[in-house]
Amino acid sequence: MSQVVDIAGEISVVTAGGIADGRGPAAALAPGAQGVAIGTRLLASVEMGIAEEWKNRIVAAEARDTIKPAHSDRFMPPFSRPDACGFPRSLRTPFLEDVEAQPERVQPAEAGPRIVEAVLTGRGHEILPFTGQSAALVHDILPAAEIVRRIVDDVETILRRTADACTRSAPR
Repeated sequence: MSQVVDIAGEISVVTAGGIADGRGPAAALAPGAQGVAIGTRLLASVEMGIAEEWKNRIVAAEARDTIKPAHSDRFMPPFSRPDACGFPRSLRTPFLEDVEAQPERVQPAEAGPRIVEAVLTGRGHEILPFTGQSAALVHDILPAAEIVRRIVDDVETILRRTADACTRSAPR
């Protein structure tokens, strides 16, 4: 992370991945990041317009319950950059288990519209419930403002504790 901040120079650095409580932002801010992007934790917020079943699965999930679906290039649209390679992380579903077991049976021309239809009818979680490993840190469904408030309070506590520890151990 420190090298990224050094290379970025005056460009702000925002980190993502695994940010669900105050430890993630504290770990990102300490070496110089200016912010964090929070994904999975906010999926399990009151305001998020996803199925309650999806939110409840996030709350119940452990880190190992999320997977990077094999052969996602057979059902995900191409990414915007040439030669970009992205692998979404998701909770398991029968669709994803079928893709893993028999990728040749997944026809992109059929899978894409099936996913779009499921999303548009509020059933996207049945096919591809995007969820990161930080799901293991999500224990409840709260209003987004409360989630952010708790994370900020945790970050302040962690950074204050770290600064105090550094001050106490500094040579005099």
